Amino acid sequence: MRTLDDDLNADTDNTQDQYLLFVAGGELYAMEALKAQEIVEYISVTKVPMMNSFIKGVTNIRGNIVAVVDLVDRFELSKTKVSDKTSIVVINYKKNDVTTQIGIMIDEVYEVDTIEKSNIKNAPEFGAKIDSKYILNMGKYENKYIPILNMDTILNVDELSTLSSE
Repeated sequence: MRTLDDDLNADTDNTQDQYLLFVAGGELYAMEALKAQEIVEYISVTKVPMMNSFIKGVTNIRGNIVAVVDLVDRFELSKTKVSDKTSIVVINYKKNDVTTQIGIMIDEVYEVDTIEKSNIKNAPEFGAKIDSKYILNMGKYENKYIPILNMDTILNVDELSTLSSE
């Protein structure tokens, strides 16, 4: 398996894009590889009171306080069960020229690979396990279509920072 750095630095033409493929809630998903700042092993998270259940809390990653979102819980499917393969993908979310680091909990990293543009199709409006607003496109990978996630919608800071009614 290639490393994230190898794949991100590889020369590619404009007929394909690189994606980080990962497992969350037992399902394979993809996101644009360039959205991922880094991937770290799951580390303890400090709970923040009165936040939505899908915000697990905050943690310190390389001296930065990073909010951690449970992706499976965000999709309202379940909660991520922490194992030795659980990771946090750190993403730089930019809004109004302000960049915030946000981490998403995933079951495990699958790999970084390319998906040809001809194998990327529009997401269906219905029939997916997760809300279609979270799906950017569908990518054909290893002869099956997997959701390419819309990280800007998933990590919408305005929505994430809304206080929980629980």
